Amino acid sequence: MLPFNKDNDRGQVGIETLIIFIAMILVAAVAAGVLINTAGFLQNKASATSDDSTEQVSNQVLVASAVGEVSDDELVNTLKFTTMQSPGAGEIDMNDATIEYIGPNGKKTLTHDADGTADATAGEFGTSALKDEDSSIPVLNAKDDRMEVQIALEEPASGDDVDTVTNELRALEGGESATVRFVTQSGSQYTYIVNVPESLSSSTGASVEV
Repeated sequence: MLPFNKDNDRGQVGIETLIIFIAMILVAAVAAGVLINTAGFLQNKASATSDDSTEQVSNQVLVASAVGEVSDDELVNTLKFTTMQSPGAGEIDMNDATIEYIGPNGKKTLTHDADGTADATAGEFGTSALKDEDSSIPVLNAKDDRMEVQIALEEPASGDDVDTVTNELRALEGGESATVRFVTQSGSQYTYIVNVPESLSSSTGASVEV
């Protein structure tokens, strides 16, 4: 049997400890790399989510005023909204926006007509410039831009009652109401409640505030 060598035993233990120590450092380095990458991903995700949330809150279309055109049959057959950017909003492109209309006949989602013409049959809303120095309409890109948004409502055939219209966008009678929700490309929403005056008999051929 070989004699016990205290120095050699110490050397072997030292090497094993060093190997274990180096392995621990490598594992810690890999773990740190994973944590750093994960933290970076989460930070970017949080930043993107924050930007999206800000746009959804701030990029709204505001309605400054609204009127309804009254037909000879004492029905509101067109809604006109004067719109503008909300405070803090960026560019709002109505080409990519939708309007949710909820009336007495149910709900209808309207898209923008490329020619800017409102069409009740096609389910499209129209736009026109009221104040637009750089001719950007249907894009609201300045605080002083003013754009008119039109929604056409379908009237009954001559001599028929308004209840014969099955279109969700049927004309409104006196005293009726409707909900109009503007949804921009970023997902922000602005809701306007239309309230038609009780009597329209004195307003035929004119416009009434709604």
